[in-house]
Amino acid sequence: MVPSFYMEVLMSLKSAIMDELSKGKGSQNPSVEKQSSNRHKPMSRNKSTYPDDLKGLLIKSRLDKLFYLRDEKDEERAGLHASAIIVSDNEFCYRAQVLSLLYKQNQGEQLPINLLRIFAAGTSIHEKWQNMFIKAGIAVDIEARHFSDEYELYFTPDAVINLDGTKYVVEIKSMNTFAYQKAKSHPSGQKQLQLYMHLLGISQGFVLAEDKNNQDWQPFMCKYDPEQVLPFLGRLNQVQEMKKAFVKSKEIPPRKCKNSETSRAKSCNMRDACFNIGNKRVDL
Repeated sequence: MVPSFYMEVLMSLKSAIMDELSKGKGSQNPSVEKQSSNRHKPMSRNKSTYPDDLKGLLIKSRLDKLFYLRDEKDEERAGLHASAIIVSDNEFCYRAQVLSLLYKQNQGEQLPINLLRIFAAGTSIHEKWQNMFIKAGIAVDIEARHFSDEYELYFTPDAVINLDGTKYVVEIKSMNTFAYQKAKSHPSGQKQLQLYMHLLGISQGFVLAEDKNNQDWQPFMCKYDPEQVLPFLGRLNQVQEMKKAFVKSKEIPPRKCKNSETSRAKSCNMRDACFNIGNKRVDL
């Protein structure tokens, strides 16, 4: 069921859209002008009186809100996650990772709707392959959530499968046709695999890369290489040392964002805790 506050948002959107339509169409649609001038009055429940283009805008606005709904079985995101550890030096933020060990994170409500749509499309491709692994009887684990006590690290491989007696860690990645046709490997996916294989003690893996435009796919094979994992383990150890310093003396790494309104800050799960805004710092 859609929460009641969405209806409140919808009513305010109606008023704003009616204003815009009246500005753009002027005297071409007197009924719109009349509704706009009375926008503070209760809206009629007879939606057949609205133009089709307005109905479409209202429906789109309402259904877009569905991307922010969380499934009841979804666990609240908290703590360190492997996907944040394997990013580039430019993207990696020690401050955010230290704070994530102590305070609650934003749960995606700060993300733009277009990004959530992309995530949802990727999820559907993941589920397709995961369901086929299960049907084929080759699934060992499907999105099993693991935790490393040593690093306080959560990690969730897309799948672990067994083919002819050999276990493989599988990362599923969707790509557009241009990127897919040029790809000879999948660097970010293979970084994830290296860390997962290290933590799980599995020596084989592959990135299952799918062209999301035509569903062609190919596996990029990956063998465990301890040398490739060392930089990530170094980060994890450093985060633990920084956490101890923060707990002891409130020393914390500097921000990488100039302010809370940068695009980087707005997409960060630790934005509220970092800048002490919104929900501020809520202890785990």
